[in-house]
Amino acid sequence: MSPPRRRRDAYRPPRSRSEVVTAVAAVVGVLVVTAALIWFLQPDKSGSGQPSISTPPSVPSSPTLPVETPPPAPPASTP
Repeated sequence: MSPPRRRRDAYRPPRSRSEVVTAVAAVVGVLVVTAALIWFLQPDKSGSGQPSISTPPSVPSSPTLPVETPPPAPPASTP
């Protein structure tokens, strides 16, 4: 014989109040820490939005090479 099946709607006692309080406190703590990190690590709003990058004077400038353009195609004749 097989063992008796457990009922799906078996009574489950409610969780203890201390477990619920601990879980809620943990969630609130994670949300507060996340919000604080986002607030403190946000970029400065005082700048122009783009960092200023300048080349130091010791770096030589690279010469620009002229761009070669292909010769124009001969005009197509229409019969």
